[in-house]
Amino acid sequence: MTPADFTPPSKQTHFLVTGGGKGITAENAVALAKAFHCRFTLVGRSQVLEQEPAWAANLEDPTDLKHTALEYFRDQGQQLRPREVDREVNRILSSREILHTLKRISQAGGQAEYIQADLTKPEDLKRKLSGELSSIDALIHGAGALADKYIEDKTAEDFDLVYGVKVGGLKNVLSFLPPQQLKYLILFSSVAGFYGNSGQADYSLSNEILNKLAFHIKKTHPDCQVISVDWGPWDGGMVTPQLKRILTRMNVALITPEAGTQALIDLLSTPQSSPQFVIGSPLPIPPRKLDPELKSYRITRRLALESNPFLADHVIGGNAVLPTVCAVDWFINSCTALYPEFKFHSVKDYRVFKGIVFDQSLAPDYLLELVEIEKTAEKLVFEGKISSETKDGKKRFHYQVAVELRKHLPERPSLSAVNLVEDSSISGETLYSSRVLFHGPRFQGVDRVLNISHEGITTKCIMPPVAAGDLGQFPASQFNPLLADVHLQSLLIWAHHQLGSVGLPLKIAGGAQYEMPPAGAVTYATMKVRSTTNHQLVADVISHDQSGLIYSEVLGAEITLNDKLYELFQHNVLESEPVWI
Repeated sequence: MTPADFTPPSKQTHFLVTGGGKGITAENAVALAKAFHCRFTLVGRSQVLEQEPAWAANLEDPTDLKHTALEYFRDQGQQLRPREVDREVNRILSSREILHTLKRISQAGGQAEYIQADLTKPEDLKRKLSGELSSIDALIHGAGALADKYIEDKTAEDFDLVYGVKVGGLKNVLSFLPPQQLKYLILFSSVAGFYGNSGQADYSLSNEILNKLAFHIKKTHPDCQVISVDWGPWDGGMVTPQLKRILTRMNVALITPEAGTQALIDLLSTPQSSPQFVIGSPLPIPPRKLDPELKSYRITRRLALESNPFLADHVIGGNAVLPTVCAVDWFINSCTALYPEFKFHSVKDYRVFKGIVFDQSLAPDYLLELVEIEKTAEKLVFEGKISSETKDGKKRFHYQVAVELRKHLPERPSLSAVNLVEDSSISGETLYSSRVLFHGPRFQGVDRVLNISHEGITTKCIMPPVAAGDLGQFPASQFNPLLADVHLQSLLIWAHHQLGSVGLPLKIAGGAQYEMPPAGAVTYATMKVRSTTNHQLVADVISHDQSGLIYSEVLGAEITLNDKLYELFQHNVLESEPVWI
């Protein structure tokens, strides 16, 4: 689907909505009815009562319903257990909520009906929907189930319930409502799938499968608008009042119904190049007691050009080259995955031995070795190396670094002298078009050079929008490799204009990050020269905002100067375009 072919939902759109009678899925259906006046067929397991029991008449409060139910059944000579009373009351409340949802959709300008069906029973589901299937051209899969327990306490039945509704239910629907029939496919995933969450291994896994399925369907059915939303916790739905109080104490912002529904409307109103979106706060990571023993790890990774679309914009001599900042990102992400409650703070003694080029020299596998050399409740330090094996069985080293994680990051320091005076006429567009900078569109974040002298350079940087999926195996979770590369481009600009040469990175003595810049923020890179020779430039690069508050600093960044790179920089397009995954 091209942007020109895209049309948002309309009055003619017919949505099938699983789990749509209640909770946040119902809220979104009402909002879509108001925005687009669509038709909705809501499917859920709960029953709509033809008539409520007389004892429940005029009672709204759940506590009043429970007390009255106990009295009624006691008068009837029945001694119900608390769980049975809760089941009876919930049956009534569910029925009321579904009927209220239908009424709200109608009042909002849409049409709606409700069908009781179990997503895990495909034949029954298909039979009950048989009269609607031919007209349905959109699907919202919002159904879900929870069985939260630590993984050692989970049973096969727990897994089957959670996975069966979230993944099996979607599979069952798509078996008789295939993607080629759909104009819109919206999957309600969760930040539990994106970040993980304690006690929700089955729920996290199931939601991440939805995310990956969204990419697959987007690729195989480009005419379908596919969206997988990784929702954070909402103020409502599965977030009970008790859980809300806990999340509030942990400073986890809840998604308001107004903000959440508007986010979905916005996603459906314009064509989306990538199907996955994370909306809301990540879930809190429960504290754990550190094992004092220093450990070591060996992690193997297979690199694939097809899995990393951003590499099409980092090409030298016709071949994609792994940016040095991506090697740093590789180390950082591996360390923080081992200790997700810690934050990345600094690196030291980073070296490039043999960069990774995506040509015939690409190894089948790469080995990342990490060794813990310091571990306290507040700080972790790793030494890491990345290597591969040559065809003759010899070990070949590529990168090494020491990575420090902190439980709490220091406050952002200020740059001692901020110089944003614009006395240069060099635009970023000129630098990229002339191949002073060989980088393609995703790396073209230098807006302009503000000032340049024999002592250093200051650049103004505005990152182009880049889909999260384009970063492939190098996600910007705690460190943004593309933005870091843009700031380090100041070294290449200075070397060209002051020394008449070009270079590539070789070492970093050290560096620290205090805060990741917000998405879309204007940042500045102030580079200060330490030393230069005919073959080498060493400098510090400070990333900061307009006021001089520092985001990150790279100290002792060294690039090797080589005029032969000029010709290679001219060939900055892949010789053969891969099929991107």
